[in-house]
Amino acid sequence: MSFGKVPLKEFLHKIPSGNCEICPSVGEDDAILKTTGPYIIVHSDPITESSVDPGFLSIAVACNDVNMKGAPCKWALTTLLLSSRNSLDRILSGINEACKILGCNVVGGHTEVVINLPSDIVVTTAFSTTDKILTARDAKDGDYIVMVGSAGIEGTWILANQFEDYLLKLGVKKETIESAKRFKYDIIVQEKALKVAEYAVGMHDATEGGVLQAILEIAKLSNLKAVINPKLIPVRKETLEITRALSMDYLRLISSGAFLVITRNPEEVVNKVKESNIIGRLIKGEPSLHLEGVGDFNEDFEEELVRFESSYNGRR
Repeated sequence: MSFGKVPLKEFLHKIPSGNCEICPSVGEDDAILKTTGPYIIVHSDPITESSVDPGFLSIAVACNDVNMKGAPCKWALTTLLLSSRNSLDRILSGINEACKILGCNVVGGHTEVVINLPSDIVVTTAFSTTDKILTARDAKDGDYIVMVGSAGIEGTWILANQFEDYLLKLGVKKETIESAKRFKYDIIVQEKALKVAEYAVGMHDATEGGVLQAILEIAKLSNLKAVINPKLIPVRKETLEITRALSMDYLRLISSGAFLVITRNPEEVVNKVKESNIIGRLIKGEPSLHLEGVGDFNEDFEEELVRFESSYNGRR
């Protein structure tokens, strides 16, 4: 097996490059991009644990954060650290698929095989431009929180793909697992985010720590108290069945595919997208999360999927 940087000629023609004044090529170590707005949006995310389509997931979750500023994802830099060259085509296929859905282009990155790397790592930095700034810092007392999407979409998809045999042993129905495996494309939120951006003060996606962590982060950023009715948070039956079998809290499960909209026009947001609901409001008070019927929280929530993976690996 060879290690080190993978020659460009082996994969450059396989990536969705474009939308740049100077694009990746042999001898060009930089891309030159022409911007259309006064602000540049930048976000970077690594995929280090999931073996389920990490190329697709890397583009999707990085672009989701860009979308939270009300802009389409335009460009991506992808760094592929491979445990084996055998992984390359599979990861590139996932990157291509996500970029095609989103309409973004890969304009650079790095690809190499790393000695003794236990699993592949894919890091994507996503970019776009905008002429408007959306941020929860601008939220005011009385603003509404609308949740778009369903709690635990990404986590449910990962669990159904990586732990199918274990879920079956726990009594989860085969049709539930197969249905959850189709959540993949719901992880991408760009279309929904662009539909509601004009009504948003700020938006925030729900990733590590799940919906509860995302709400708490909004409260801290806005310096307001988030009062939430947990019964109003959308959740799919597949997520309920799988998390109940695993004794997991779906509100803390990694939830890319869902996002929160801070808005003064909640009905407009709900009317624009399906699978959305008004779940609470921001009010004056200590920056914290108040769950009706449960209590107050002001500390970060654990990432439940990591905890589950650790305990499950110990059983095998």
